[in-house]
Amino acid sequence: MSTPMVIGVDPGARDTGLCVIAGRDVVTHDTVNNPHDLFPAHENYLHHVVLRLNELVLEHDCRLIAVESIRRPNWHMKGRAAADPSALLATAEVLGAVLSHRWLRSPIVQVPPGRNGSNVLGAYPTELVSASERRAAGWQLKVGGGKLRHARSAYDVAVSGAHLHLNGAIA
Repeated sequence: MSTPMVIGVDPGARDTGLCVIAGRDVVTHDTVNNPHDLFPAHENYLHHVVLRLNELVLEHDCRLIAVESIRRPNWHMKGRAAADPSALLATAEVLGAVLSHRWLRSPIVQVPPGRNGSNVLGAYPTELVSASERRAAGWQLKVGGGKLRHARSAYDVAVSGAHLHLNGAIA
């Protein structure tokens, strides 16, 4: 029996990460970028996220879509002024677009947020660590940023989603 393909989604106001895995192996990954204002989320960005997700689900016969959910915000930052909710609201719009789409083949599971994409770089498959990140001394023990951070988060979401929904059917 082959390992089921799972796609992880890291919804974001500026970028949405997508990562297809088989077990713990990366099959492919992509990041959809929002070139528009953060809030409200532009309909073209929302459409592009759902379209690209649908392409990957069909192309790789994904058996599960795992999407990172959001948390209730704490509107105050360390006792100071209220935080700007624009990014959170736009992220919620992306999450809503993914959840409301009619996925014909794949169930969808929401993965609670919690440090997805925040492991040390050495914990991730090499496809998710850029050449420039690997050039830094001791890169394996550093937490990365850069263009692949959303793909790393989507990877963690896919792994967590598989454990939640597929009863740990990945190695």
